[in-house]
Amino acid sequence: MKFIAHRINTAAELAGVPPEYGVELDLRDSGDKLILNHDPFGSGEEFSSYLKGYGHALLILNIKSERIEWRALDLLRERGIRDYFFLDSSFPMIHQLAEKGENNLALRYSEFEGLDTVLAMKGRAKWVWVDCFTRLPLDRKSHAALKDAGFKLCLVSPELQGRPGDIEPYREQLRREGLVFDAICAKLQNIPRWTR
Repeated sequence: MKFIAHRINTAAELAGVPPEYGVELDLRDSGDKLILNHDPFGSGEEFSSYLKGYGHALLILNIKSERIEWRALDLLRERGIRDYFFLDSSFPMIHQLAEKGENNLALRYSEFEGLDTVLAMKGRAKWVWVDCFTRLPLDRKSHAALKDAGFKLCLVSPELQGRPGDIEPYREQLRREGLVFDAICAKLQNIPRWTR
């Protein structure tokens, strides 16, 4: 399983992440540049500069501006980065990317976002982002449906939804029910809590 450090939006933060971990970052446009910033209307480091220091595992690009994926792909290819996926792209953009053969895409599944859309994209997107706004939505049946369809699964650690106390209960539930994830996205300091 891969562990992904959440919201690593500066080169200084990236330098503090062990290379065996991946990172999730927030990508948006500012004029003709791609920058890293979770919030709108602010400044941020340039994505092209950030990538110069990238030597980590899976890269999750959380898309914060519409239609910037093509520019991001150019930069990823220039740096030879192949282990990545786009998160929170609009569905029209996901469809457009998939039509052009780009399948490093994540579809959302949660207690509010159903399996029907995800399964309709079987073979066209590689990843499912399993979010947990109020609870862990995955059970054995939905897990089997997603895995049988060939998807990789990335779990949102519950502290990203304001519930750090749920990490250990979720960890035990995954073990007890045999729910296997390919990646977990968590705050860097909480990753060790998943490996105990």
